[in-house]
Amino acid sequence: MLKRNFTGLALAALLAVLPLFAGGGFANEADDKQAELNSVQAQMQKMQERKAAARRRAEAASEGLQDLVGNLKQLQAQANKLQKERDTLQSSIDDNQTRLAQKKKDVETRLKIYSKRLRDIYINGQINYLDVLLGAKDFSDFSSRMFLLQKIISSDIDMLEQLKKDEAEITERQAKLDAEMKEIKTTQVALEAKTARVNKLKEQRSYMLYKAQEEEQQSQEEYERLLVVSENIAAMLRNMESNGMTASGNRGGTGRFMWPCSGQITSYYGWRTHPVFGTTKYHSGMDIAVDYGTPILAADSGTVVYSGWLGGYGYAVMIDHGSGLVTLYGHNQGLNVYEGQYVSKGTCIAYAGSTGYSTGPHCHFEVRLHGEVTEPLNYLP
Repeated sequence: MLKRNFTGLALAALLAVLPLFAGGGFANEADDKQAELNSVQAQMQKMQERKAAARRRAEAASEGLQDLVGNLKQLQAQANKLQKERDTLQSSIDDNQTRLAQKKKDVETRLKIYSKRLRDIYINGQINYLDVLLGAKDFSDFSSRMFLLQKIISSDIDMLEQLKKDEAEITERQAKLDAEMKEIKTTQVALEAKTARVNKLKEQRSYMLYKAQEEEQQSQEEYERLLVVSENIAAMLRNMESNGMTASGNRGGTGRFMWPCSGQITSYYGWRTHPVFGTTKYHSGMDIAVDYGTPILAADSGTVVYSGWLGGYGYAVMIDHGSGLVTLYGHNQGLNVYEGQYVSKGTCIAYAGSTGYSTGPHCHFEVRLHGEVTEPLNYLP
């Protein structure tokens, strides 16, 4: 009788203690999840700060780039003006050189005439001029002939002097035009050097802008990745609180996935050029092209841990299949499940769309193992 009473008391004590252990285990796991959530949210805050800093650098680089573009436009206007002046000056130089060549030719022609006269005088002596003078009929005719000869000689001398004077003026003008052309060429060389320096600065600012925008985008993508993790943990905590059990206590999946929809794979898991931002990014899942409204099916049985708007994923659903395995279905136009709902494999959970960062209707299918993305094709038949 005493033994039976002792056994009964021990059983009662054990039953009283078991809930405490169970509760303690639940509380410890909840605390761990809450600590994990706090850590993820702190990282998200850092990503937001990093993104804001990158945005400020991008704006500063963009403003500086605009100033440099303005400077380049001014330099180009100056270069165009100089080239126009150079073209006009070159035309004047060409005309002047033509005139100079003609004057030189005229002087040469006149000198040939004078040379011929001198040669004739040398060969024939003064006889030609004497014949002209002595052939006069009277003194009046002699005087007229003498005047004409003097006038011819004087005219020849004046013409030669004028030709040489014109040649000297044209030569002097040529020197001035050449000096102006040299000055323009020197200015053009200096302008080209300045333009090259400004273009170098422009390239540097463009690179700074590119890197700032890249960092901003990377921060945004990392923030969204952390957001998925955060929502996953938060949903698990909500389920733990509402069900009084850990997420691992929920019913899991079969371990064998099916395709969430039928269609062509337009983008595989891994590195790719982002269709919206045009940058090289790591694709955390794969994209399956489908029409708007196509039913999206649960790849396996499990508990819905998130159903709603999820940043760049648009309207998304996340299902916990147990053993640390979670699937995500993004860019839907409509959702067909709620958080905490248990769904069987093949259940319609959403309808395809193009919400979030998307260029067309498709299903973004993602598989996460213990919070880290992995190749979806490894889980599909």
